[in-house]
Amino acid sequence: MKILFFTTILFIGISCKAQNYPLTTTESVPQGSYITDTQNELPAFEGNWMGTWKGKTFLINFKKMVHEYDDHYKSYRDYLIGKFQVKDTSGNILFDNLNVSDSNAKIEGGKIFPTGKYVLTYVDSDLCLKSGRIFIEFTNSTKSEMKFKFMETSQLIDKDCFYHGKPADQRPEPLPKEIILTKQ
Repeated sequence: MKILFFTTILFIGISCKAQNYPLTTTESVPQGSYITDTQNELPAFEGNWMGTWKGKTFLINFKKMVHEYDDHYKSYRDYLIGKFQVKDTSGNILFDNLNVSDSNAKIEGGKIFPTGKYVLTYVDSDLCLKSGRIFIEFTNSTKSEMKFKFMETSQLIDKDCFYHGKPADQRPEPLPKEIILTKQ
């Protein structure tokens, strides 16, 4: 009788397991599902990447987060987070969030397309909620170089924002609009 009871419990536990979906899933998934890196695509993006733009050095570190719960979609998922640092030509640090906790990363992954392009979101509470989408994709077969493209979303700058009323060319520019990054 005990064996039948434990077998039944085991069977119920296995059948209640959340369904897994690949990162390229486009349709909505049931609550409690797991959008997982079934093709092991995210590790190639992990690590430090560097490039220069407008005389500035841009360093970004991508890290894979596994089986994290997403409150918005009520499901679990694998994704990348990004933390970055920007220095001017003199080596002065202009922006730096490399040491923030993973849960406070300003760049968070979203979806990978069948073409291999990965989209992330950027939201910066330190810069009056400056935000946008980032698209990254490899530019060579060795995956040692990637194209990084930032598309800023329109931003409502209220009077409490420290750069309210300043022309666009005097506002902070924490991310390059487009850059080629090399794996370090």
